[in-house]
Amino acid sequence: MNRLVIAAVLASLTTSAQAASFALVPQAGLAGIGATVQWGFTPYLAMSAGYTALDYSVKDVKTDEATYNGDLSLRNPQVFLNWAPFGGHFRLSAGLINQQSSFDLTASDFKDPQASAVNSVNIKADYAKSLAPALTLGWESPIMATGLGYHLSVGAMFAGEPVVKTKPDCKDSNTPGQDAFCETYTASERKKVEDELRSYKVLPILQAGLIFRM
Repeated sequence: MNRLVIAAVLASLTTSAQAASFALVPQAGLAGIGATVQWGFTPYLAMSAGYTALDYSVKDVKTDEATYNGDLSLRNPQVFLNWAPFGGHFRLSAGLINQQSSFDLTASDFKDPQASAVNSVNIKADYAKSLAPALTLGWESPIMATGLGYHLSVGAMFAGEPVVKTKPDCKDSNTPGQDAFCETYTASERKKVEDELRSYKVLPILQAGLIFRM
């Protein structure tokens, strides 16, 4: 999937020689901090390619079920075709986001009595093979307007389902069937995570930043 994004970026670089404008767009949003480069071909049409990233540490976050520690990593190369139907500030965009996002969390101190055989459960999920189509609408400085301006995008992407893996740390015990009970509980936790993430196949997009067009 990464090759598809790279190919699209290379294609945009190839056509940039005919571009009437070129812009740098540092931005921040729900997917992290990053930047986009944009090539404008007419007052109505432009192409952009960029990258956003965010790392977040989870420390002693307590829920009704357990205490969580770990890391979240968002990595999102992206390519968009931008259409300004009126040749002004309003813009519609369609593109692809190569999700390289993941999280690695460890749950412990379970509140569920059925978790008595478990010290902790490591939960990993990633979208490493997910190429997400995305649609946004936004407002920014007109494609042919040089100088410093603004950028705002609001929309959504179809994220699909991540791959979820769990690994338990079972308590040492001479109780018969303790390990099997630990594995059974871990499997039930994995299903809970999968069911929860299945509710987030469509993720919101919100990005804002400056734009410097030459």
